Amino acid sequence: METRIKTDEEYDEKAEVERLIKKHTYIMPRTKLGWVLSSIIIVSFLMVYPGLMWANTAYPFILGMPFTYVWLTFWVHVIMAAGIYAAKKLWI
Repeated sequence: METRIKTDEEYDEKAEVERLIKKHTYIMPRTKLGWVLSSIIIVSFLMVYPGLMWANTAYPFILGMPFTYVWLTFWVHVIMAAGIYAAKKLWI
């Protein structure tokens, strides 16, 4: 295979855009910050649903609420904070 540099006449912008779209998927994060935020959101989600089986107890009371409520409230707030930070930092 011979590689050569394209001249201005041979450069096709649409073909280049199509090549980049096929090369980059937008499902996977592309930056280190994206990977960190995605992993925080995934871990937080796992702490809410399967993690609740471990934390499903009414005692101890924390700030007058059963431990289960505090557990769910904390992890839902972590998910929201990571999502808001991701929206602010990565999408704007």
